[in-house]
Amino acid sequence: MRIQKFYAACMAVAMLAVAGCGSNDDEPKQKGFDGPDPFAVARGAAIGEPGTATSPEWAGEGQVPAKQPDQNGDGKVKIGVITSGDTNDGTYYQSTADAVAYAASKHDWEYTVQGLVALTQAVTAAENLCRQRVDLIVIGDAQLAQAVTAAKNPICKDTFFYLQGGYGSPEQDATFTQSYDVGLGYAYVAGVAMGAYMKANDIKKTGFLSGIAAPFNTTIGKVFKEGVKSQVPNADVVETYTGDQLDVGKAVEGFNAQVSQGIGAIYPYFGAPTVAVAKKAKEAGIPVLGSPKSFCDSKDASFIGEVVFAPGYYLAPMLDLYADGKLELGVTRNWRLGVDPVPAVHPCADAGDGKDPMSQAIEQAQADLNAGKIDVFAMAGAS
Repeated sequence: MRIQKFYAACMAVAMLAVAGCGSNDDEPKQKGFDGPDPFAVARGAAIGEPGTATSPEWAGEGQVPAKQPDQNGDGKVKIGVITSGDTNDGTYYQSTADAVAYAASKHDWEYTVQGLVALTQAVTAAENLCRQRVDLIVIGDAQLAQAVTAAKNPICKDTFFYLQGGYGSPEQDATFTQSYDVGLGYAYVAGVAMGAYMKANDIKKTGFLSGIAAPFNTTIGKVFKEGVKSQVPNADVVETYTGDQLDVGKAVEGFNAQVSQGIGAIYPYFGAPTVAVAKKAKEAGIPVLGSPKSFCDSKDASFIGEVVFAPGYYLAPMLDLYADGKLELGVTRNWRLGVDPVPAVHPCADAGDGKDPMSQAIEQAQADLNAGKIDVFAMAGAS
């Protein structure tokens, strides 16, 4: 639990840091969702077998509330979302809003999204949604976790509370359901994938580019570097921190600085700036590993691989359960790399001849992680 809480603290600060300027939208919506299912990669059966070190899929004893999904029995289903970030960021926070919009379109639900919710307003925001008689409240990120305490308010007695990214804190109880992943795991496998691509293409130097030089980024950089070196022991991994999670200009400047240092590939670990960096990288002929959403089919830029962990990818399957009246209250869902469909590290077609070596290396690294052969927390300095 100690290492879980270490990672939870890092991620909470990370999500706060990437919260930017945007508009809150608290008017009920009921509209169509254009295009194919953006979360198809997250749906479906397990992709691998658990190992001796793999967490159980579900933890806790729960039950499905009566009348789900119309929890309050008013004849309609309404979802409320609160998140601390900008739900128009195109990547991380927007994934939560998009998952709800897609489900609402599919099931003829209403929904309301409130972005840029301050930490001090988390409980109030949740209680206000209860007053609007929503059936489900989605708390989109860990730093708003205090909002789950509103579930004990009588005004919220007919509302289901779901927290994304609880990481075991707050402690699970019967009033809410939560889900989480372990980001250091896919940071390592991302490095392995990059290393395998470098090995296949005789690339000696790669870049890790991120925003603020704080543990929520630097620990990912450390573990990514170890993953790269597991494939190319003498590889040079250039780490650059721009000082800003959102500033596209600074991200591009950071990329240009790395190009001047001779990188042959890059992993931009951002939200919104990722695509801007990838476009510049394409112009420079530099291969890119993309995150936090699915990028292999991107029309905006070219990617050799994708690291998928944006919260909407976890929420979408949970909404499927909710729609079917099968989502238990009072349980924790563990999303396990190499076992569940998400989180995931995938090679893309643009990897060319490097795709098969990447696939093989990813599969082996995930198996080793689930067997307890790799201690990513030690790599990050957290154990």
